[in-house]
Amino acid sequence: MTGTQNAVVPTTTADRPEPSPTTQMLAFLRSYAQNFLNSRLMDERRSLPPALLSEFAGAGLLGMRIPRELGGQELSHKDMNRVFTQLGAIDANLAVFCAVHNTLGVAPIMLAATDEVKNRVLPRLATGQALTTSAISEPGIGSHVRGMTTGATRHPDGSYTIDGTKKWISLGGDARYVNIFAQLRDEHGRARGITGFLVDSRTPGFGIGPEMLTLGLRAVPQYDLILNNLRVPPGALLGAEGHGLSIAKAAFTGGRAVLATMVTGAAMRSLELAQRFAGGRVIATGSMAENGRIRQVLTDAGAAIQAVETLTSRIAAWRDDHREVPEAWYFCAKILGCELGWHAIDTALQVLGARGFLDTNTVGQHFRDYRLFRIFEGSTEAITVYLGTTLARHPGRFAELVRPTHPAPHVLPLIDQVAEISANRPGDAAAQHVHAAVVGELVCWTLLATVTSEVAHRSAMHAYTSSWTEHQLQQRLRRARGSHHDLPTRAEFDEHVAGYAHAIGDIDQRRWPGEEWRSDPLLR
Repeated sequence: MTGTQNAVVPTTTADRPEPSPTTQMLAFLRSYAQNFLNSRLMDERRSLPPALLSEFAGAGLLGMRIPRELGGQELSHKDMNRVFTQLGAIDANLAVFCAVHNTLGVAPIMLAATDEVKNRVLPRLATGQALTTSAISEPGIGSHVRGMTTGATRHPDGSYTIDGTKKWISLGGDARYVNIFAQLRDEHGRARGITGFLVDSRTPGFGIGPEMLTLGLRAVPQYDLILNNLRVPPGALLGAEGHGLSIAKAAFTGGRAVLATMVTGAAMRSLELAQRFAGGRVIATGSMAENGRIRQVLTDAGAAIQAVETLTSRIAAWRDDHREVPEAWYFCAKILGCELGWHAIDTALQVLGARGFLDTNTVGQHFRDYRLFRIFEGSTEAITVYLGTTLARHPGRFAELVRPTHPAPHVLPLIDQVAEISANRPGDAAAQHVHAAVVGELVCWTLLATVTSEVAHRSAMHAYTSSWTEHQLQQRLRRARGSHHDLPTRAEFDEHVAGYAHAIGDIDQRRWPGEEWRSDPLLR
């Protein structure tokens, strides 16, 4: 055999495979973060950089799920998770900007708009010529979407008029296309149910209210939308009349899993910084990273992150396989993803000590920005009670939730215990709410324990994560079986809190001068 037969043939650039769209997006984001991003400045100025829209559009970040033939990237759910994890690690403002546009905005259009509207609007959204969002929240409804008061009236010519106020709308002041959901009545005044409309924000009657001055996420402001005699054509209808709730639900359900991936990325970044700091910090016991208590809290935070990542990966895999994912799995991702992710950030901040309290610190800004995720798209308390109430009323559904999984044998008795507690529903209304919260939390931890037990063999950290998750479930089971104290009545607690005035007085700030924002009368 000659030497030439063993020679290595050099690989040319032309021979290398083209990087996948996801790989290119991740490379772009990492380069952008290192070379162009100033999170501190965005936070102070309460705005995104002017060039960001075109640059993100050029990188494909505004058309993640839009079909390729319409200018999008058509990413799988697995790849979209990777992108949002990266975005979350870099800056919550960038992550929310992309999430609102791609999930809450684009998803209802792809799901329910007419082909004519899709072909006209989606290419503009994918290429950054326009942004989109959804408007569901209102001043008084919270998570009770059916209490929506914004109304729409159908006219004999098929057009609609929309009136009402929407609140807490991310990108509300920037989006060209807004999915508005309203209670519809026909031309005879008969209720037709919640209905969705795709509205061009340039339409007369579409008003933008003041920007909310939020604690975090300052570069992606939230606005009120004031809809006054807003007339839209028949083609603005999303899906069929009365089907708006299912359309909105589909978008927000998928968005909940995305929120979990975003906060997971931020938790990873925060823990990375905390571990780096601990490795270089010397305390009384020696290296901080070798201190048993510090190792424990950081490892537990790492277990929480890995558990949520396992859960969201499972949901993405099911979606990519076109399997129906029960709604409870999305609730679990939202509840535990946002709770555990934010608490991991809090742990990192605590380990950093005084450095963690600096507002110039990445972890400090994550702490502020991601606090909203425990409230966003359904607060932890509201959706935990909703989930628990649903399963307490229909105990058979719990078995359906765990059926697609293959938990380790030692987890099975815990699943049976959760089912038993779920079925033991009290009669008192207030006690039912508390019981529902307990059941909802137990169900979430059960699902987390099943998926982490399936992958415990992969590494030492996977084994620790599985053990940690199971321990968390056991703790909550013991607490659920413990004695429950009767709550004071509403009147009794009102009286108790009213007594605080004797200790702290009336300290509402009424006289401090504010900013003068109105133009001078002589200039009007």
